[in-house]
Order: sequence, then structure tokens, then C-alpha cells
Amino acid sequence: MADASRILEDLQDAVERMHVLSRSPRVVVARGRRDEGARPMAWQVLFERSLGAERPSLQYRGVGGVRLQAVLANGYDSDPTLAPGWSHPRLGEAMATGPVIQVFRADRLPDDVSRALVGVIVFEEDGLTLAGVRALTGELGLR
Repeated sequence: MADASRILEDLQDAVERMHVLSRSPRVVVARGRRDEGARPMAWQVLFERSLGAERPSLQYRGVGGVRLQAVLANGYDSDPTLAPGWSHPRLGEAMATGPVIQVFRADRLPDDVSRALVGVIVFEEDGLTLAGVRALTGELGLR
């Protein structure tokens, strides 16, 4: 019973901290740091569920906050590869490498990268804030 209670607490924490700023690509700002509150699995479940019932298989890639503008403008921070470690099937692995988490359709990597980015999850670290990310998505015309 304690495990079920912890899972519900994690999901509630993530829901309360999640702010969706655009739909395509889905840009979500998570109030606070990656190491606060909900475990990575809760974030992954909520993000994937927000994509709807027909969500594709996803890959996650974490990068530093200075790369956010490039990710939103280009759809990725560096040329995608299928090499191990470039992206991960679990959000928790990507969260270990940076507060900006890129979410890609696995079936479009690396050849169709212009249409691979599904979304971005941003944690408030590396100088990133909800207001700053909101301003950047507005400047780039993301809605």
C-alpha cells in the first residue's frame, strides 16, 4: 500500500508543478529542480499521457539550459544519432544529463529529425524560469 501511496504522491506533485506552454511541440516547464519532488517515472507517465492515446515510442535526451533556444528553434541540440547514449528510452536517464529534456519520436531518429521532436520538458535550473521559457516560446511563435 505504501508503494501505491508514493506513486499517487509523485503524480500529484508532478501535476501541480507542470505548466504546458505550447502544444506542438509540447513545451512543459516543471517548477523546481529535477531532484525535487516526483521521481522521473511520474514525469514520464504524465508527459506521455498528455500526448494522447496514439503516442509513438519515444526517446529522451537531456541537455544544459544554454541549449534550450537551439532545441526550440532547430528541433534538437545536436545532430541525432542512433549511437548508444545519444538518447534514452527512459526519462530518468536523460534527466541525469541536464534540465532541458528533448522528447523525440523513436521511429524518426535519426533520418527524419526535422519532424522527430515531440516536446521539451524544462526544469527550473541553469537560470531557466517559467517566465523566461514562456517569453522564449512566444518569441519563437510556439503555441
